[in-house]
Amino acid sequence: MISAIIYSSTTGSCEILAREMSRKLAIPCYSVKGLKLPKGMEVIYVGWALAGKVVGLSKVRKDYNVKAVVQVGMSPVYPSSVETCARQNDLAGVKVFVKQGRFDIGRLPLPFKLIMKVKCKEIASRLAAKGNLTEAEQATLKMAQTGKGEPPCWDVEDVVEWEKANRNPLDVMKWYEPID
Repeated sequence: MISAIIYSSTTGSCEILAREMSRKLAIPCYSVKGLKLPKGMEVIYVGWALAGKVVGLSKVRKDYNVKAVVQVGMSPVYPSSVETCARQNDLAGVKVFVKQGRFDIGRLPLPFKLIMKVKCKEIASRLAAKGNLTEAEQATLKMAQTGKGEPPCWDVEDVVEWEKANRNPLDVMKWYEPID
């Protein structure tokens, strides 16, 4: 039984998505910062992508039973995104979701800001040359060109449907007030 949603957020995307899941599933969500929940709890982890890795995942896996991972990044989600995330983060047996989030270079810590200034130029160049962009690719292009932007949507329905479909009806659920 999933007992909590844990997130790590730098520009706010992971928190937005975790809170929306919390609201729709009536499962509490918590920031990984200062987290003190009972060890071994079954959780969903929402973390941001950095060079293909889900930031903070290894730490959360040490203390909790991670049943699902939601990787959030500025990139559009492609058909291969879930498989790539699972492989790069050693997530065999864990349900993986990949979401596009917001980007704000000004909110990044200095080392990441310097890295992303270079990466944004590469991303913008690649997408601008592609032409005929999807809505998500257009959002990424804007983020890369301006250093700031939002995804086309904040949809978490696939995560909600998965969690509800995998609930054990025999579990006695403790319902929580969603965190606002």
